[in-house]
Amino acid sequence: MKKLALVSCHMIRSNNMCPGDAKCFAALSRKEGEFKRYEDEGAEIFGIMECGGCEGNKNRVVCSLALLKMQLAALNERIDAVHIGTCIMKFCKRKDDLIEAVKSKAGVEVVEGTHPYAPPTIFGQ
Repeated sequence: MKKLALVSCHMIRSNNMCPGDAKCFAALSRKEGEFKRYEDEGAEIFGIMECGGCEGNKNRVVCSLALLKMQLAALNERIDAVHIGTCIMKFCKRKDDLIEAVKSKAGVEVVEGTHPYAPPTIFGQ
């Protein structure tokens, strides 16, 4: 069983445009999108971190990742991969810098993307 961390977009989460990371959890459960790679071995989410915001604080996600690893180590656990959320991959202007920062410090596989789903229509229209 792989243990995963997710990096999500601060702006999208804080504006409640992706409440509860429902699409990421659904895709993981269904093994769709970038979670298809865990079809045979299974995976679970051990942590969700925000990107650090549009102001460009890419160090926030690196610090959050370090804190997550420290907290998990105290529980004799560790993550096997970090997924950069589809919200970041599709909409973030600074995604390349953020991905580079995470890859340089993660010490585990960094996967670009989570779910394959399109944004919802408003009120079913």
